[in-house]
Amino acid sequence: MPAASASPDPLEVCEKAARAGGSVLHEWLGKFTASSKGPRDLVTEADHASQHEVRQILLGAFPSHGFVGEEGEGGRPPLPPGTPGHGGVGTRWIVDPLDGTTNYVHGFPFYCVSIALADEHGLAVAAIYDPLRNECFTARRGEGAWLDGKRLVAEPVVDPADAVAAVSFPAHVTPESPAVADFIAILPHVHSVRRTGSTALNLAYLAAGRLHAFWVRRICCWDAAAGILIAREAGCAVGPFAGGPDEVGLDDPGFIAASSIALLGSLRSILG
Repeated sequence: MPAASASPDPLEVCEKAARAGGSVLHEWLGKFTASSKGPRDLVTEADHASQHEVRQILLGAFPSHGFVGEEGEGGRPPLPPGTPGHGGVGTRWIVDPLDGTTNYVHGFPFYCVSIALADEHGLAVAAIYDPLRNECFTARRGEGAWLDGKRLVAEPVVDPADAVAAVSFPAHVTPESPAVADFIAILPHVHSVRRTGSTALNLAYLAAGRLHAFWVRRICCWDAAAGILIAREAGCAVGPFAGGPDEVGLDDPGFIAASSIALLGSLRSILG
């Protein structure tokens, strides 16, 4: 009898799919039209084309796996964050085919493809691909994180005054929004704050030492899943806000990520 073929490596497939999605985004530059999914929340044909390509590769290699994508599945929109099942169940791929759509639409060079595999034990592998810089951040649970094959180790900043932080605001913000209160609370304590428009790249940059902290009260699972694993595997601390749940759940992600446990504790105290 012929030997059974080896199962594909999930991380290799993950990276392949992320790079393929990035190629699709590059091909669509200058050809897409943008439409609105909600207040200040854009989508383009490139989002859908990238997700289609990513899905084909992932489920072609692992047909029994589930799939949770920002642009929905089978013509159905995804469940909103905070809803049970938003992050999917079982062994499933969690995909943002274009994180930073507004940046992409307006030619601001900061967007990516973000893919994670989750199973009954949590996040297993992840890839975040920046097609403009041709950088691919990857991680495997318990084995570390890498940038194009080079091991990533976060810069362990301890004092908030030395930290360059990033924040993610919701699509619609009012002066009374908790996100604004958080921003005002943090600003006097850190070196500086950035709002880039891509949660996935914020977390990848945290892993690479380009940023030192990131926080968000509510975000979709596909924006954060890959970045959480990459940041953790690079040695970052990722945890809930003070008074929040014990763990960061994929159905309703809200968390603080920092390059050291000490910095996470300080930010948790500041943000309350």
